[in-house]
Amino acid sequence: MHIEFYGVRGSIATAGEATRRYGGNTSCVAVEVAGEQLIFDAGTGIRALGGDLGRAGGAERTHVNLFFSHLHWDHIQGFPFFGPAYVPGNRIDLWHVRGAPGQPDLRTVLDEQMRAPTFPVGLDMMRAELCFHELGYGQVVRVGEAQLRHVAVDHPNGCVAWRVDHPQSGASLVYATDLEHDADALPEDLVALCRGADLLIWDAMYTPEEYAGVGGASRKGWGHSTFEVGAALAERAGIGRLCLFHHDPSHDDGFMDALAARARRRLAGTIVAAEGVAIELGAPSTLLDTARRSA
Repeated sequence: MHIEFYGVRGSIATAGEATRRYGGNTSCVAVEVAGEQLIFDAGTGIRALGGDLGRAGGAERTHVNLFFSHLHWDHIQGFPFFGPAYVPGNRIDLWHVRGAPGQPDLRTVLDEQMRAPTFPVGLDMMRAELCFHELGYGQVVRVGEAQLRHVAVDHPNGCVAWRVDHPQSGASLVYATDLEHDADALPEDLVALCRGADLLIWDAMYTPEEYAGVGGASRKGWGHSTFEVGAALAERAGIGRLCLFHHDPSHDDGFMDALAARARRRLAGTIVAAEGVAIELGAPSTLLDTARRSA
């Protein structure tokens, strides 16, 4: 299982020298499992991913599976710039867990963000085969050798955490972003989803002080978490490695360096997601390598 980060930021993209090392694009994580391409969320990072997929595929058709945690803007705003979606012969399977009755489906949301006056090119201009899948809660998905499960998490308008298992290698990943839970009252279904996973990608948007409102406005109720809650979940669920994700747009590289050091004091081995970092999971070693993608 090969994992690569293309967008690690939350809320809004933050370009500039101050965020160069960790990256400023919003959420997008690519996961390759036994030749199948899985993508988690379509933030602004998906634009660069589309370019990489096009170069890697050459003249061959591209087929990817795009899984959404939820449909807030920072998780869909890159989709209109996803190059493979405009190429005839390509296929994109788009997966979304249905929300509460009355909420729009995935196709409607993606279509509306590409309508005038906010965007000049409509969804109908995408010439790839777009296959939309609206899942019922708890429905298991199988893509090639990969099995994907999900649970609902606490976030305004709803959200799900995803788990990817590759039984053949024993590799497993949990992608859990945009969620807000108490470290002392973690939901049992979330703990069960995470149990024994090799890697937990976790929303750590706020420091504990920011979350509590020390020296400023409280972030309670905003739908995001901290490294401390992620560490508590990792310990309880027996996670192999914790990876902090969905960084606040105001947290520059220096801030993230200090946060990383602090998080490692809380839980040894914690890593911090950065654009271009790649992680290999699977036999014979759980965490084989991390390396920056060349520019």
